[in-house]
Amino acid sequence: MAQNDVRDGDGASRRKKQKSEDDKFPTGQMITLAICKFSEPIAFNSVISYAYVMVPWLFDGDGTNASFYAGLLVSAYAFGEVLTAVMWGYASDKMGRKPVVLFGLCGVALSCVMFGLAKSYLVAFVARLIGGMLNGNVAVMQTMLAEMVKRPEHEPTAYAIHPFVWFAGGIIGSAMGGYLAKPAEYWPDVFSPDGIFGEYPFLLPNLVCVVVIVIAVIQGIFFLKETNPHAAENARKKALKKARQSGENTPLLGDSYKDSPHRVSEREVETSESDSSGKPSPALFMEDGVSSGTDPHFDLRRSSFGTMQSIQIQPTRPSLSELNHPADTATPPLRSTFNYTVVMLIASLVLCSYHSMGYFNMLPIYLLDAPSTSLAGGVIDWKGGLGYDIHAVGSFMAMNGFISVVVQGLVFPVFVAKFGVWKSYVVMVILYPLTYPLMPLLTLLPFGPARSAGIYAIMIIQNHLNIIIPPCALILIKNATPSPLVLGTVNGACMSLLSAARTAAPPLEGIIYSKGGSAAAWFSLAGVTVAATVQLWWIPRSPPNAVWIQGVETREGDEEAVEVEGEDRRDER
Repeated sequence: MAQNDVRDGDGASRRKKQKSEDDKFPTGQMITLAICKFSEPIAFNSVISYAYVMVPWLFDGDGTNASFYAGLLVSAYAFGEVLTAVMWGYASDKMGRKPVVLFGLCGVALSCVMFGLAKSYLVAFVARLIGGMLNGNVAVMQTMLAEMVKRPEHEPTAYAIHPFVWFAGGIIGSAMGGYLAKPAEYWPDVFSPDGIFGEYPFLLPNLVCVVVIVIAVIQGIFFLKETNPHAAENARKKALKKARQSGENTPLLGDSYKDSPHRVSEREVETSESDSSGKPSPALFMEDGVSSGTDPHFDLRRSSFGTMQSIQIQPTRPSLSELNHPADTATPPLRSTFNYTVVMLIASLVLCSYHSMGYFNMLPIYLLDAPSTSLAGGVIDWKGGLGYDIHAVGSFMAMNGFISVVVQGLVFPVFVAKFGVWKSYVVMVILYPLTYPLMPLLTLLPFGPARSAGIYAIMIIQNHLNIIIPPCALILIKNATPSPLVLGTVNGACMSLLSAARTAAPPLEGIIYSKGGSAAAWFSLAGVTVAATVQLWWIPRSPPNAVWIQGVETREGDEEAVEVEGEDRRDER
């Protein structure tokens, strides 16, 4: 009995320590995941900076429809993600998030090497396609972020980190792509025209990307922790099995499991023996509560969860048949998973993803394209571009990334904290149609500081709108998802559709640009923003129905279960 008392005391101490850890912001893991995330925008943005120049080189000097083929190169990566994003999301639900993330980074590195060595358009296209197919991180990293955050008040900061990292990486990637492309042409004294960088003028920026990715993979192997509840449950069962096999005097939990974010208490050892279904045991359900998007093992006695409108616990002891009922732990059916709210939010985000990707792809093309009128300004150029060189475009794109970082780091938290997630999302979507018609008006400004100032002003407006929309939408989608057991699947499906929009936008807008001119392309994007504004009418403001969970009678000495009315999140949204 004394030994059991000691074990129970140790278990209570572990639970208290774990609860204290859950209350903290997961800074260490956020940094580790951010480093993994940081490598991707460097690779992605560097290609966009020089794709419009690379296309004529791949076609032996033929620049016909260069905007279309450049857009196709950019979209090939997103198309690859369309083909495999759901698969990688499902794989991360089954085998864990960490291996999928690390494998995805290796796939991006392979794509960069192939792309830098490409001498034909087909090889370059296949390289980008393979990179997108092998990279499952679009959905999985977002899922890991949701699983790392345990408290709803940490959500705005956490969901702002990865867009912040993306734009920070975009600064380096954009500048690197603009300045390191064609090194033998711009710096012949350093890079010989007869050397490897003369033969492969776009290899250098891709090699730098590979180095950054390798660093990210190495630190991810050693420091990134698994967040998948299924993987944590498997580790729990292995620890329990090892404890039973080792005998009474062996510690219940091995050192390898000591750092798991979902540790098991000794009390669970006594009640988990009979569970052989492969599902989380009833003991774990009773001890830690049910799963949520922010905390896979949250305590139902908390007063706020951020993902539910109300939860009521009835302090009655369920029967054994109720505990073993599949509804307690089974994955929700597909129809419940993709409920009306989830579908409408994903549809809204798809429209926003299309026009924002169209803008991001067209901006360097518009900056590089030769004007059809005089550079002096004073006349709207409905057909041509602004006539800058590749180094200037690299500087503009890097500054665009810097503006994004400032807005993400300073404006986003204040704005969302003041207006709430829902209002922030709606207001930004409604204001978006005002941005794209401003682009052709830049040609009214004289070439020089005035036009540069106009470009930066539009960048500030566009970034403010585009940066606030995706994190808010993802929070709303997570809140509408019925179970964390399908969070990876929902994110996978969402990111797959977003990738489809990003796949379609560059080539379609490239065709419009080639056939109708620059103004036609900008106004076509404005039309999509109008459609996104109208679609807001069909998005429910409130999350799905309240969740009612059958509780259990508390054990002697534990906190007494109480009825908890979750905060109404509608004002916050």
